[in-house]
Amino acid sequence: MLTYEQLIALLIESLEQHQINIVHTQELLDVHTLGRSLHVTCLPPNTDKTGAWAQPPLRAVVSIHWPAELTIASLHGQPIIDALNQIAAERLRTMRRASPMAFDVTYFLPLSDDEQQTTHFEDATTKILELFARHTDIEDNFEINGVFRLSSEQSPALAQLTVTRLFPVERLQAEAVEEVIAAMSGELREILPRLATVFPPTPSDPEPGLDPQFYLRPPTA
Repeated sequence: MLTYEQLIALLIESLEQHQINIVHTQELLDVHTLGRSLHVTCLPPNTDKTGAWAQPPLRAVVSIHWPAELTIASLHGQPIIDALNQIAAERLRTMRRASPMAFDVTYFLPLSDDEQQTTHFEDATTKILELFARHTDIEDNFEINGVFRLSSEQSPALAQLTVTRLFPVERLQAEAVEEVIAAMSGELREILPRLATVFPPTPSDPEPGLDPQFYLRPPTA
């Protein structure tokens, strides 16, 4: 059974091997439950990330949430992992039946002034569906979410458009996890440039962002 540290190391290594443009990583620890999570922000290739950096208009965020009971084994090392392996395996089987652990990939898409109009929402979703049509499990593993902005002085507008894909982790064994991560990294490498072509950056007021130098390999990896 992989530890959290080993899982994250496999993820970062795969993203780097696929030449994914990583600009930011964030690890979170729930000090009450000991649940852990990682968020990795990626940009399309050849995106300039030097100098003053605002929130990029097109990005993909890879997230993974690690259950608290597996954190206990991860923190205490191999002896505890061996002792609790049978219990953890049973818990994983339960998790698979209910809500499996998964890598969550959310693509944040830039919108032109026209695309922000609610009348053009269907056109934007059609473009997205065409880009992802060739990917596996598209029928039941694909969400398009829109956030609408309402104002008493203006017509409703589409403030944010995202696409979410899930890559379930059924077994915490190296070979199985590597297969899932490779499939996800391959999709990121293919789809990010295509999304950047269909949804190019649009002029807008800069949003508060993150220092581009804030990309660090997670210290636990």
